[in-house]
Amino acid sequence: MSEPNNKNSVPKHNSSDISEKLESFRNHIIPASTVLILTHDYPDPDCLASAFGIFHLLSFWGIKSSVISFGGFVGRAENRAMIRFLNIRTVPFVLTEIKDFERIILVDSFPGKGNVSLSPEVPVHAVMDHHPNDPPPDAPYFYDIRKNYGATSTLVTKYLLEAHCPISPKLATALFYGIKTDTGDMRREVSQDDLDCYKFLFDIMEHKLLSKIENPDRDVEFFKIIHRAAESAVSYNDVGYTHLGNVTTPDYIAEMADLFHSLEKLEWMICSGIFKNQIFYSIRSKNSDSAGTIAENIARAFDGSGGGHSRVAAGRIPFDTEPVNKILDKFEYIFKTKLNIENVAEEKLLS
Repeated sequence: MSEPNNKNSVPKHNSSDISEKLESFRNHIIPASTVLILTHDYPDPDCLASAFGIFHLLSFWGIKSSVISFGGFVGRAENRAMIRFLNIRTVPFVLTEIKDFERIILVDSFPGKGNVSLSPEVPVHAVMDHHPNDPPPDAPYFYDIRKNYGATSTLVTKYLLEAHCPISPKLATALFYGIKTDTGDMRREVSQDDLDCYKFLFDIMEHKLLSKIENPDRDVEFFKIIHRAAESAVSYNDVGYTHLGNVTTPDYIAEMADLFHSLEKLEWMICSGIFKNQIFYSIRSKNSDSAGTIAENIARAFDGSGGGHSRVAAGRIPFDTEPVNKILDKFEYIFKTKLNIENVAEEKLLS
């Protein structure tokens, strides 16, 4: 398939704003010849697509030695399919040497949030994100954080267009999928820029590849997790909760939160699970705008890390020094208190 002509139907945007940011970003990276593009530890499609887009932008600028990396692994079947079918080359963070890179870029993540396997002492040079984080006024790095955007992939798409960097069908597929998943297919927290980029990328992406990504082969573990989630799921009026126990990947926790949140009776869905001496949790809401705040408050009570958007949020809690059951009891108590359901009777969700 031939390269698309990116000048056709290009999304409208504040060119001066993007142009200034793009130039500043370039000045913070050039003339480096080696760049590490780092996502959070268990990357979702928006992470992967954003990193993939920045990789292409740096290559377009003549930087040939860029590496996409993350500290954990990709567990969700769709995300593994995305990497495979779109040829997104990644290197495990444990196999990288920080000293080998002249610049470090964080995409769809933020320094010091606890979900990036990078020592706080290691300086970063650029941050591109859409989560509600605020860099210090004297931040020594470049940053572009669009809190009103539904996906970092939207921001990266606009950078690519402003730089006149060719967007191949595979890259368009990645960016489209990143926007689609992080906005719930345009159902939540969507800006006009998200919608414009979504439409633009739709016309040049490879739809057959997207179908393969969205409908991957699944292993038996996935169906066991669904059964386990259904067995343990309870409700407190319009709040649902399920605990998965030990999981082989934290991706299952977010996946089950999304799946069970589709129940028509639920306004809220909370899912938790245990992975590597940490309790991971995901929170979803349909109409309330406080999911991110609640996730952050829960994490703060345990010296963990958490946050997110108004309706989609997550966090993790360490439990090295206390029994996990004690931590889980406290976790349940806190989220019940935050949602004012501490006195509501528990019922089986799927009874």
